Amino acid sequence: MNCPKCGNQDVYRKRLESLTIYCDRCGHQWEGNQVRKSLANRKTWSKIERMYMYVSVWLCPKDKSKYSFGISNGHGIVYFKEFPEDPYVSGCYNSIEEALTAGMEEAKSE
Repeated sequence: MNCPKCGNQDVYRKRLESLTIYCDRCGHQWEGNQVRKSLANRKTWSKIERMYMYVSVWLCPKDKSKYSFGISNGHGIVYFKEFPEDPYVSGCYNSIEEALTAGMEEAKSE
């Protein structure tokens, strides 16, 4: 990712959970589309898949004040296609805990 103002590659975030990105060269700051680190994680056992499924909570692509979940199994990521801009997350929930609970239920049914 490069700075949209000066094209510099040296950009950073103060926290991995932050959307704000800063340029080292010109000081420009802008908002990214998604945080770099999930906001919450939990693993659950899937009887159907017979393996652990990992649920992570991210910001909802449509409404940054809400949350979505993503699921992986250690070998790959579930592709939901619900949001064209981020096809690896699903749902739009009011709280992190709601998204985590919904993701756990979905992972158990996978």
